[in-house]
Amino acid sequence: MPNLLKKIDKFEPLPPKYRVFKLFKATIGKKYKAENIECLFDINDLPAKAIVVSNHSAKRGPMALTISYPKYNYKWGASGMLGNYISRFKYLRNVLYIQKKHKNKFIATLKAFYEAIFSIYVYKGMRMLPTFTDARFRHTIRASMKVLDAGYTVMVFPEDSSTGYYDELTSAFPGFVMLSESYFKKTGEDVPVIPIYYHDATKSIKIGNPRYVQPMVAEGMDRQQIADVFKEDINSLYRTYFKAYDDEQFAKTHKKKELK
Repeated sequence: MPNLLKKIDKFEPLPPKYRVFKLFKATIGKKYKAENIECLFDINDLPAKAIVVSNHSAKRGPMALTISYPKYNYKWGASGMLGNYISRFKYLRNVLYIQKKHKNKFIATLKAFYEAIFSIYVYKGMRMLPTFTDARFRHTIRASMKVLDAGYTVMVFPEDSSTGYYDELTSAFPGFVMLSESYFKKTGEDVPVIPIYYHDATKSIKIGNPRYVQPMVAEGMDRQQIADVFKEDINSLYRTYFKAYDDEQFAKTHKKKELK
C-alpha cells in the first residue's frame, strides 16, 4: 500500500471544525449519538490529550464514539479500510462480514460491493488512521504522535476481533502501549491512558479512571502485560455497569422463546 503510506507520512491533524467532520456529525452521526455518557471522575477533568482504549461494539462503536466522546479524537482502523476500492471491498467482504460477522459469502459480497464505494468518506469523517500488522506500524505511531502533539486524543480499539465481537475483550493488542512508550521517549510526557466502554443496547458510554504506562514499565511489566491491565479495566466497566442489563434482556428473550 505505497500510496497509503505516503498519505500517512504526510498526515497532519485537522482542526475540529474541518468541513468533512462537521458533515459526518450532521448526517450519519445523528443516528449513532450516545444518549448517556458517565465518567468515574469529574468529567470536567477529562483530558483533551490522551490515549483512549475502548471496546469495538462491532460497526457501531467507532461511529458512536466519533460523535459522542467529549474530546476531539483520531482513531486507529485497519489499513484495509482506508486503501483503494479493491482494498476496502476485500476488507469489508472477507474480514468484516465473513470472518467477524459470520455472514454468508453472497450477502457479504453484496454489502461490501456497495459500502466500499462510499465508505472512504465515512472513514475520513470518523478521523481514522490506518494501522498495520507489520513493520509499517511505525507509520501509524508517527502519525499518532502528531495527534498528541496537537493536543488531541488518540482512540484505539485493541481487542482481538478476528473471530467476532464479544461483550468482553478476550485479549488486547499492545500497540497503544507502544504509542505511549514512544511518545514518552520523544517528549518525556507520560500521557494518560483512559479505558472506556460503549454499550450499544443502551447507547451509553462509561469512562473509566486513567492509568499511566510508565509506572507499570518501572515495575518490570512488558507491553502485553500492560495491555492486559487495560483489557481488564474495559471488561470491568462492562461487568459493573452493563452486564446485568444484558443478562436481563437475554432472560426475557429466552423466556419468550420457551412460551412459544
